[in-house]
Amino acid sequence: MTSRKTKWFDTPSSGFGYASRFYLKVFQSLQQEESLALDANLPPMKTSWFLDEDKYQSWMDLVDYDGGAPQAFTFSAPAGVWALMQVLKEIGISFSRIMHMSSRLLMLNKEGFSQNQHYSTYVHYLGATPHSKRAVLIRFQSVVKDITGRDIMTLEDELYVAGLDEEFVKSLAIDTQAQKRRPSKSQLMNNAMADRMELPIAKSMGQKYGKLSGDLNPLHISSIGARLFGHKTSFVQGLCTLNLIIAALGKHWKGSIRSMEINFIRPVAQPSTPILICTLDQFELVDKDGNLLVSGHYIYG
Repeated sequence: MTSRKTKWFDTPSSGFGYASRFYLKVFQSLQQEESLALDANLPPMKTSWFLDEDKYQSWMDLVDYDGGAPQAFTFSAPAGVWALMQVLKEIGISFSRIMHMSSRLLMLNKEGFSQNQHYSTYVHYLGATPHSKRAVLIRFQSVVKDITGRDIMTLEDELYVAGLDEEFVKSLAIDTQAQKRRPSKSQLMNNAMADRMELPIAKSMGQKYGKLSGDLNPLHISSIGARLFGHKTSFVQGLCTLNLIIAALGKHWKGSIRSMEINFIRPVAQPSTPILICTLDQFELVDKDGNLLVSGHYIYG
């Protein structure tokens, strides 16, 4: 059996140098011929990071949260994004082919994250499952540990990879279990018992989140960049949407969000003012026309 040694990557800053390297990787990926290895058995990618007071406050300002209850915000996003980029490079996926489909978050530490503390994020590639004749879903698990090695948070992400050769998908040695169909229409719109609140998305939200998280994909920070990839306008990152919903639900219920499963149905455009509809354990995000953007379940306490 192949040994699984941990690879180490220093977490980059989210300044100009990192942005330049990110854009270079994105546009290089559009030109290169892909050699995919979706059934690869990769070692975990490891990054280290430090949550200082300024970065903590920047996250709170971004999601407009000032509540006392700790929330499962993805502070580890810079480390996770960089490690994810390395994994995508290893399996040959270009940025033009991927879209965030779902995330499952579990907070394992009731106290949440502490300021002025060191953490490590381990990103594991879990493999691929078929989605359609020319598309697959690839899955990743991120585990955040503190300096003592204690698990703080886990996050499992599912990305959609489209435009693949049909024969190539058939040839993959991957799990062929049927995919669970996600709802495309709102289930809570007519629920009189559900609460409703606006979730304003500013024009610069994707850019602000990108500077904090390291996810400076042109899809999220520029309408021109989004159109280069075939989209009408820019839209916020999936994990940005997740963080905003966590903050909104935390403030609404005055408690901590312990776990969340979120499905991304349609892009959340910027600027826009979608409506967050929630019950005690379920939520949806719909646009002004009632189109379902995001849906999911959560546990708070």
